[in-house]
Amino acid sequence: MSEYNIHAGFREPQTPGAVLAEALWADLEAAFGIGFTDNSSSYGPSFTWGDGDRWLSVFVTVPPDLDEPSRSHPARITANQPDSDAWANQVFEALDATGRYSMYTIEDDWKLVRTNSELARTQWEEQQD
Repeated sequence: MSEYNIHAGFREPQTPGAVLAEALWADLEAAFGIGFTDNSSSYGPSFTWGDGDRWLSVFVTVPPDLDEPSRSHPARITANQPDSDAWANQVFEALDATGRYSMYTIEDDWKLVRTNSELARTQWEEQQD
C-alpha cells in the first residue's frame, strides 16, 4: 500500500498554522461529511478520521520550520485507502475546489503525483536539490 501525503498551505503567504488547521478541518468535514478527532500537541494542530476503509491524518507545523523548503506548505494531509490512490485524489480535488490552497501530493517514496500551483511545484522541486 502506498502512502499519499498532500502538502498544503493557503495561497496567501505566512498564515498562522492554527488558522490553516481550522480551515482544513472545516473544509474536509464539509466536503466529506466526516467528524475528526483532535490529536493536537505542542508540535502543532493534528486531527484524524477513519472508517476502516479510508483514513485521513492532518498535521500542521506551528510555527512552520523555516529551514524546510516546504515552509509555505506547512500542512501534511495523509490520505490512505488500501491498494488505491482514489481517496488521496478525492481529498486533493475537494481542497482544490475551494480555491484557497496551494498543494502538492507525493507518494511514500517522495515521487511527485500532482500539484495545483506553480508555487507548489517550485516548493517540491526545491526539496529535491
